[in-house]
Amino acid sequence: MAVPRRREGSRPTFSQAMRRWGLWVGVFVVALGLGGWVVYRIYFAKPGVAIPIQQPSDYELRVGETVRYNSVPPTSGPYASATTDWGIHDRPIPDEIQVHMLRLGGILVQYRPVESPALEDPVAEGLKRLIGRLRTEHVEKYCKVIVAPYPRLQKKIALTAWGRLDAFDAEEITPEIEQRIMRFLDRLMDAYNPERAGCP
Repeated sequence: MAVPRRREGSRPTFSQAMRRWGLWVGVFVVALGLGGWVVYRIYFAKPGVAIPIQQPSDYELRVGETVRYNSVPPTSGPYASATTDWGIHDRPIPDEIQVHMLRLGGILVQYRPVESPALEDPVAEGLKRLIGRLRTEHVEKYCKVIVAPYPRLQKKIALTAWGRLDAFDAEEITPEIEQRIMRFLDRLMDAYNPERAGCP
């Protein structure tokens, strides 16, 4: 006895409808998960890479005292009692002072300087302009930022906060790099500030 064929235009069977419905639910769940991951990365994830926290020593360091930090530049660990001014510096800042400034809730924006002072350095000039503008237009919000050279960098730019590091290469400060720096500042400035230090 021949099995009757389903006529064109007739309704799908219950199992076919369920498979089709399940496929659409699966696509929706994947899209929702991907969208959630993107939103998390943009709005909630901390920028940069997490660096294991080195505990401070039982005593404050003297400036120039040798310490083996677990990142370059340092992001935590023993620190000197001395501090430095926020803002733009033309000379490298000792590691042990950098760590103290991070402990106060600050951010360091450092760059690898060009080999000869006679050469132009568009990255250095761009960073100085950006941070100078931010500190002028938004005094309270961006008061705890330091820009300084750091000859030991492997990448051209390194952003540091307590326990976070974002190092990358650049030939100039583009709008994309400005956004990257701004996101680091906005998410991590004062994220760690056990001394509850305010702006000077």
